[in-house]
Amino acid sequence: MQTIKPIKPIGELTIEIAREINAVSKALGLEVLLVGAQAKVILLENIHGLNPGRATGDIDFAFAVESWDQFYQIKQSLIATGKFTELPKVKQRLVYQSSLIEHEFVVDIIPFGKVQDENNMIAWPPEMDVVMSVNGYQEALESALLVALDADLAIKVVSLAGLAILKIFAWSERGTVTENKDALDLLTLLRAYHEAGNTERIYEVPEPEILESMNYNPELMGTWLLGYDAAAIADQGTIETIAGLIESKKENLILQMAKSLVGNENALNDAEALLSSFTKGLQN
Repeated sequence: MQTIKPIKPIGELTIEIAREINAVSKALGLEVLLVGAQAKVILLENIHGLNPGRATGDIDFAFAVESWDQFYQIKQSLIATGKFTELPKVKQRLVYQSSLIEHEFVVDIIPFGKVQDENNMIAWPPEMDVVMSVNGYQEALESALLVALDADLAIKVVSLAGLAILKIFAWSERGTVTENKDALDLLTLLRAYHEAGNTERIYEVPEPEILESMNYNPELMGTWLLGYDAAAIADQGTIETIAGLIESKKENLILQMAKSLVGNENALNDAEALLSSFTKGLQN
């Protein structure tokens, strides 16, 4: 796998935390994947020099595990470093203390793999009362990019297409009625994709009439391509599920995305066009 070198330096705190996470995952022989809003920052700002959208106050890592015992090994190994503290009420969450900042920093660690059921859900033992979906995580891992965070540290980061998949599932699962940060993150991905290394690829779609239908608008063409690329890394079941989620909850998603298009008189129409273009690419 080719290692990608960012054009802008990664934040020191991100490197510091990733170094600790990477050391534990290597010691246990496990694969780890950087996901969430911090991955978006790395992919858009650090690698492509683009505006990454909203700032984030946490960082998320996903681990492919064989068992819950293995996951708790990860957790205890991180706590044993003396730099991470457990939050018992939030089972996937640790807080990290660094000399770089005065306050504690939230680190979420998410297990997937052999601990998920046939519906891609995990239920945290022993009470099994906290349930979380890990839809799309396996595909995100298989299509991940290897990114050099520092001269001696490279880690797998979810691709933009993989992140789009995760964001749609997260938006659907974390609440679709009120304003939601996942809708804003998805909008950022949709609008930025044509500039994220795809300025030539957007003209290489399989059917010329696709470009014509979008009036050769680079942003819409990029959004179509993001859907197309998401479909390329997902299995058919995932594609159908995502398309179904978008169709059944489209009005809420468009509304939440439009709220972020401040000052745009055609915000609703523009948000709908972006989402429609993505869906067409996904189902092409």
